[in-house]
Amino acid sequence: MRKYIWHIIVFSTISLFPLSKVSAQTDSFAPMEDQFVSIQNDSTKDEFAPIETVSTTSKTEICDGKCSSTDLERKGYMWSIGVLLFTILAGVLVRFKQTRNLRTAFLVASIVVLGFYRGACPCPIQSLQNTVFILMGLDIKWQTLIYFVGLIPITYFFGKVFCGWICHLGALQEFIFMSSKFKFLQSEKAQKIMRYIRVVALISLIIQIVITQTNLFKKIDPFAIIYNFHSSYIVGWILVAILVVSSIFMYRPFCKTLCPIGLILGWISKIPGASVLGADQKCTSCISCSNSCSINAITRDSSYSIIDNQECIRCGDCLDGCKKSSLSFHFKSKKYESKNNFKKSIVDSE
Repeated sequence: MRKYIWHIIVFSTISLFPLSKVSAQTDSFAPMEDQFVSIQNDSTKDEFAPIETVSTTSKTEICDGKCSSTDLERKGYMWSIGVLLFTILAGVLVRFKQTRNLRTAFLVASIVVLGFYRGACPCPIQSLQNTVFILMGLDIKWQTLIYFVGLIPITYFFGKVFCGWICHLGALQEFIFMSSKFKFLQSEKAQKIMRYIRVVALISLIIQIVITQTNLFKKIDPFAIIYNFHSSYIVGWILVAILVVSSIFMYRPFCKTLCPIGLILGWISKIPGASVLGADQKCTSCISCSNSCSINAITRDSSYSIIDNQECIRCGDCLDGCKKSSLSFHFKSKKYESKNNFKKSIVDSE
């Protein structure tokens, strides 16, 4: 019932952003470009021509033509800081049963505000790419790194709550999802294979950035195309079709197979002292937690469940599904693991 209410709210919101509004403005494609990049005339450029990463001289105005490039930079990183603050808030709310139901409201707000209102801008993936650019010594505004870099310490203390509560990319996929038709993708082995695919995709992305020194992803970003109702390239629309169809039958397919942000944030769970999910001695080895985990961070192996904190997005569904209230968040430590080895209940996947 909650999912249908969510559908109604989002469809009602989409109606507030008619296509005529997008096509009527000369800067309608602005949100698809990097939030700190001047708009270029795409019609005169080859699809994979070099893309300007930063422009400090152009006075092209975005933000509905009401702000200068300086205002754009300031508003861009202020939005990034705002997203990080709400991520921290979500990290607190997920720990309490009374407030976990607010996750739906957070996801709807993410689609409405970060998606359709902001046009998928700022984007965490573009912030990651700018981080690579600056490590290469390119002249990149440091403000563009706030989004990605800020998520690292937050994830250390709260887990991947950004992915489960805030990210407008994940929220869109979750909104589209209907039912899982691929049961074979829910095993522990399948989760590891999909993670390897993400590693290959991340390496490929970094190689592309180093060789071309350009941001090609923003040209065909399917999420930005959906949120802005516009793309100059047929490749972009093909990716949109693939994303929508796969999202109907698979829970968060982009998150599971391609997203570099979720992959990197997942690695943080391996650091000593990081926030992880675990079970105490009250666990009876039932299947409630694994059945309630849509992202398949908890999988079943014979008589016990295996939790992979690299995949956990802190949705809180397993906490609500556990009848013994044995699941909780704690800080990863050898002392805790030796005291609760979970051999007969939930074991933490390496």
